[in-house]
Amino acid sequence: MKCSLLFACFVILVLSLKPSNALKKMEVNLGQSQMLKCDMSYHHEINWIRMDDQAKPKTLMVMGLKNDGAMSVAWNFNDSHFEGCVVDRFIGLRIYQVSESDLATYFCAASHNKRMEFGEGIRLQTQEKLTQHGQDEGLFSSSGEKFHSHVIIAVALSCGMLLMVVTLIGVHIKTQKRQI
Repeated sequence: MKCSLLFACFVILVLSLKPSNALKKMEVNLGQSQMLKCDMSYHHEINWIRMDDQAKPKTLMVMGLKNDGAMSVAWNFNDSHFEGCVVDRFIGLRIYQVSESDLATYFCAASHNKRMEFGEGIRLQTQEKLTQHGQDEGLFSSSGEKFHSHVIIAVALSCGMLLMVVTLIGVHIKTQKRQI
């Protein structure tokens, strides 16, 4: 019983450290066009949202398909820089001449019946940016990926929770011995 409780705590600790697959990294070249594919159904209205490190999320485009299959753009933040498109039966976002300000995280969201569901996030980055700013922006692993501080916080909280459970088990064992 006690071993299974400790094993369960250990499993919870390990699973809490598992990286999220909700964000996909995409390497881009500055000055070239880049296309992002939304993994949501094109039967709904699609919102493209950009979120960079310094600002709040910004809606770039709202679009969908008409009944005849033609693209319908309800709103576009910048017509000369962003364009809606259909890619492999999915709605996509084309960014013309990617610049430094485009290096951010992009999400598509499908809105249907007053409900919004988000697709996989796409983080645009360049190899030059990683090499140039790698030492200023945080800790990096040996593979070059950024090591976020939230991982350290998760480990600290998980260890604290494990210590609390072990303490409770110890107190429980001592009180049972006193009752005998």
